[in-house]
Amino acid sequence: MYRPDIIRKKSGAPVLSKKEIDTIGENIVGDFMPEALKSPQEIDIDLLAQDYLGMEQDFQYLSHCGVYLGMTVFNDTDKVPVYDPSTNRAEYISAKAHTVIIDRTLLENNQEHRYRFTMGHEAGHEFLHKEYFAYDPDQLTIWDLNGMSHPAMVQCRVDTKKLDCAQNTTWTDRDWMEWQANALSSAMLMPASMVRMVADNFARTDLGHDFYYYALADRVASVFNVSFEAAGYRLKNLGYIPREFVLSTDVLNAIYCGFVCNY
Repeated sequence: MYRPDIIRKKSGAPVLSKKEIDTIGENIVGDFMPEALKSPQEIDIDLLAQDYLGMEQDFQYLSHCGVYLGMTVFNDTDKVPVYDPSTNRAEYISAKAHTVIIDRTLLENNQEHRYRFTMGHEAGHEFLHKEYFAYDPDQLTIWDLNGMSHPAMVQCRVDTKKLDCAQNTTWTDRDWMEWQANALSSAMLMPASMVRMVADNFARTDLGHDFYYYALADRVASVFNVSFEAAGYRLKNLGYIPREFVLSTDVLNAIYCGFVCNY
């Protein structure tokens, strides 16, 4: 399996730029699914996590309100906090190391894109952050829940908006690792060279820049089976859409409605 040389802090946390993460994502996909670097296509993120990274998958309610979408377990434990809707209370379950737990709400209709990005995010933690969590397990806990600490695992609020957020010198290791997991999810689901191939071959229209940006983001979203929002951030990061340009799903829906109404 592909393993890059990564510079790490003494804590074990990686130090990575966006360009380096793009390269890592491209090499993972090339090693796992070489044909996906020849022709732009949907990446099977479930198989990548299970067969390539060797992760076990589980599905639980991670909270009572859906605030947590995913969790990666790094060490065998019987202290994984989950929510049981039948009893309306939290409880602990057991999980083995290298388990990814996805919130069951992401199995519902119209959640496929959030599910795929969350799986990529957790796979990113598994690939990049095992060394951090193995560094000193007694010191590493997830965010404190009700004053209790838990074994080495990371519980995530996955948000594609973090792909475009300004990095801050006050970020902790955890902040950086969440950003890295988001960036690697994007890099695996939408390999940079393949996004460039789609964008470079996408015909411009005479309807203006705004329409072109919307049409391009929608095309990338369709090719790679990701959300319109995630496609837009990816295109901004690769320089195809200006960072200041605001992409709105409401506007996208209005564009589609306009086409439908005109036919």
